[in-house]
Amino acid sequence: MNKIKTLIVDDEALARDKLAIFLQEEEDFEIVGQCSNGIEALQLLRDSYPDLLFLDVQMPEMDGMELLRNIDVQKIPCIILVTAYDNYALQAFEYHALDYLLKPFDRERFLMTIKRVKEQMLLHSQGNHQTQLLTYLKDSLPKEKYLEKIVVKDGGKIFFVKTKDVEWVESAGNYLKLHIGKSMHLIRETMNAFEQKLNPQEFVRVHRSSLVNIEAIHHLESWGNTEFTITLSSGYQVQSGRSYYSSIRQKLQL
Repeated sequence: MNKIKTLIVDDEALARDKLAIFLQEEEDFEIVGQCSNGIEALQLLRDSYPDLLFLDVQMPEMDGMELLRNIDVQKIPCIILVTAYDNYALQAFEYHALDYLLKPFDRERFLMTIKRVKEQMLLHSQGNHQTQLLTYLKDSLPKEKYLEKIVVKDGGKIFFVKTKDVEWVESAGNYLKLHIGKSMHLIRETMNAFEQKLNPQEFVRVHRSSLVNIEAIHHLESWGNTEFTITLSSGYQVQSGRSYYSSIRQKLQL
């Protein structure tokens, strides 16, 4: 069996180092990269085809679940989810992760995972393995009905806003500002939670405090080498964040 090319993605340096030390003691494994967030990993996965991915769930900018939704289906490796929170176990099964490591794990638990990985690699040739991964990815991607209407309260009135009419969303503390043309509505919600309810084919996160309706984008202008000025149909301009440059380019196929 060829060496199992492995990518480690975790925002905690100590966690990455621990996995690297354990893996370096296993002669069948080769570490091909270490990333501190999902955006870095997404960039690396464009250029390489690791066999195995140790993936932290909770990370800033782009978390593990969002990374999985954005990986090219032809490049999906075997997945080991790594997290300090046991409430993500169900999602591990939903994404057909080969295993689920709960931090802090010891060497004995790590070796159990390694054993499963080796068995998986031996059971499937690379071609069959890719076919299996493509099948379970199709089955495991989120199937929930994405948010189509948003409940907005204004004084004593309660009314609905169609999601497709929202041009862009801006965070404001514990609230979000929904921009619809020249109008603005305020709802109590966090940006991360709200983003998960939206169809990723219709909205793109452009900054830690803003996301944009793709259909509302009129044009983009590069600002330096890592940012965009995004002009919307209403004429309003939104500035992207540096850490979102790669994900914007991929989502908009730039």
